[in-house]
Amino acid sequence: MKELLLAVLFFLLTSKANSQVTAADCINAVNICQNATFAIDPNGPGSVADFQSGTVSNPSINPASSNSGCLLSGELNPTWMIINIAGSGTLQFSLGQDNGLGCYDWIMWPYSANGCTQILNNQLAPIRCNWNGACEGYTGIASPLPPGGDPSNFEPPLTVTAGQQYLLCLSNFSSQTTNVPLNFFGTANVSCNTVLPVTINNTTICPGGSATLTATVTGATSYLWSPGGQTTASITVTPGSTTTYTCAVTGVAPNGGTSSGSATGTVTVLAPNDPLCGCTVTASNNGPVCVGSTFNLSATNVSGGTYNWTLSGNTIGVTQNLVGVPAANVGSFPITVTATDGSGYVCTSTTTVVINALPVVSAGNDVSICLGNSVVLSGSGAVTYQWSGGVQNGVPFTPSSNNTFTVTGTDVNGCVNSDDVNLTMLFAQVPSINPSISLGCVPSTVIFTNNNLSTQNCQWSFGNGVNEVGCANQTTTYNQVGCYDVILTQTDSQGCDTTVTFDNIVCIESVNADFYVNPGTIGPGNSLVNFYNVSDGAVDYQWDFGDGETSTAFEPVHSYSTSLQTGYTASLTVTSQAGCVDSASMPIAYEEQLIFYVPNTFTPDADEHNQLFTPVFTSGFSPNDFEMIIYNRWGEVVFVTKDHSKGWDGSYGVKGGDVQAGLYTWIIRYKPKNTDEKLIVNGFVNVLR
Repeated sequence: MKELLLAVLFFLLTSKANSQVTAADCINAVNICQNATFAIDPNGPGSVADFQSGTVSNPSINPASSNSGCLLSGELNPTWMIINIAGSGTLQFSLGQDNGLGCYDWIMWPYSANGCTQILNNQLAPIRCNWNGACEGYTGIASPLPPGGDPSNFEPPLTVTAGQQYLLCLSNFSSQTTNVPLNFFGTANVSCNTVLPVTINNTTICPGGSATLTATVTGATSYLWSPGGQTTASITVTPGSTTTYTCAVTGVAPNGGTSSGSATGTVTVLAPNDPLCGCTVTASNNGPVCVGSTFNLSATNVSGGTYNWTLSGNTIGVTQNLVGVPAANVGSFPITVTATDGSGYVCTSTTTVVINALPVVSAGNDVSICLGNSVVLSGSGAVTYQWSGGVQNGVPFTPSSNNTFTVTGTDVNGCVNSDDVNLTMLFAQVPSINPSISLGCVPSTVIFTNNNLSTQNCQWSFGNGVNEVGCANQTTTYNQVGCYDVILTQTDSQGCDTTVTFDNIVCIESVNADFYVNPGTIGPGNSLVNFYNVSDGAVDYQWDFGDGETSTAFEPVHSYSTSLQTGYTASLTVTSQAGCVDSASMPIAYEEQLIFYVPNTFTPDADEHNQLFTPVFTSGFSPNDFEMIIYNRWGEVVFVTKDHSKGWDGSYGVKGGDVQAGLYTWIIRYKPKNTDEKLIVNGFVNVLR
């Protein structure tokens, strides 16, 4: 019989004189049930703001329909209620009535002891809510809609289970002052009190046997069994016939007040001659096992008994225990043992053998790699893997030859399978090049021919600071002396990369012609010249002495003719092993012999003999670079001339007076013909009168 509750809720404002807390806050929510009518107040904000708009606890998107979101304006003049589910089914209700006044928005969450805290902390999402689309004071959960209901005001029904609780917050958006009817009309039963969900086990006994029934419930404070009147959670009974027992349970509701619930359990009493009341046997197996292996079956001992094991009605053994039964197929197989004891009673027991499939282990696709490269082998389809050949799963290694590797995988059930992968080594094409020259002179341009026509990617380093990309023939210029390494990295048609360094593949030479001579001049009595070769890098020498004579000696000695009283230009042309040529020239000057005579006495006495002091220079000097100065014993200049043919007549001064007899100092400055350096000679001349 459904209970009828008339709950009138009055909401009082909090003041200094009156601190009463009303149902305007979640923590003060009250139970509500069938056909209740409650008063709402237009000014009931509560003590705390339990939630805000557009959050987890009050989302802007409707969780169950295409209607607008939940309480878009937040918590306005709220009334908090608890709905207690007494019987499972669909929960449907209506708030208000058709053609009513005002906008009633509402939101509903699962209820628990800490539900209000979760809502306050924005942690609990609602399962139903409605923002009153058509403000006619009529909303709720229903399908089909109640007469006069607007689809924008109603949400889909909710399937509920006995013992569940829900928090319902009604927001009086338009500040109505009226009584609001709340009607429940779904298949679920709603209680005015908190409902305790109770379950009781059913059991079967043989005549004279005992059974234990247990009421399983959370939060109960008292129990009452009928028949019998026992007040404990569990009872032991020995009925003479099949009997149903009921247990009524009471407890304290999470929000205060009383909660209750009840359930029934049946004890079935078998007939005396029922096979189950004779012998007792229990079957077991050692599974789960893997397909392709075997399993064992065991039955407990039946006094004087015989055994028959069957699978799908077919006998698979007739002994108490079966060992090594083939696990041929994957699946769960109920195997029944039927035992007959010495008194003829028959008992059965079933054990389910689980046969697991082998893992589908894969070693991966066959692999081809280039020699010297590393490879990673990884198995799949299992949990752990063991490879042959010392390979570690997922760890790179560098193979040296073709091989076949086997991976053995074990899954979570301990089932094992394996797979093979073939590894093939690819041998890279070795780079091969030819230079247009291997020996050249500075500067030399060299063309390198790539002999491998099937290469795909090539990178060149020519050793002269120049790098190029491309597999066609390459050209580069060497401007420095030296031998050069060329490095070529190429990718062949198999995708294998190879790098080869061609050591000293090109050598670039230079040659330098140079020599010196001794003596550096020729002249009367000096015609033989020694040539000293200081050339670098040459292997062949060609001398041209400038007088029509030549030589191929390394350091020749040549005799020049001095009869022509002229110099010559000697040349040396040298050639390196690579054919590099250089030449050098040097003049061999003809130098006259310097001959001069300076007398030491003259007699300027007006006779016809020895009247002038005249040094005699005959050859080997430059007449234009000549100067003679004569000093008396006091250092006074008494005569100066720059004409080598003009002598001193012993006179002094502008008037030409005769100097006294005595000793005079002379200094002569002159320049030899073949040098730029002036030479100085000095001496004394004696004037006699």
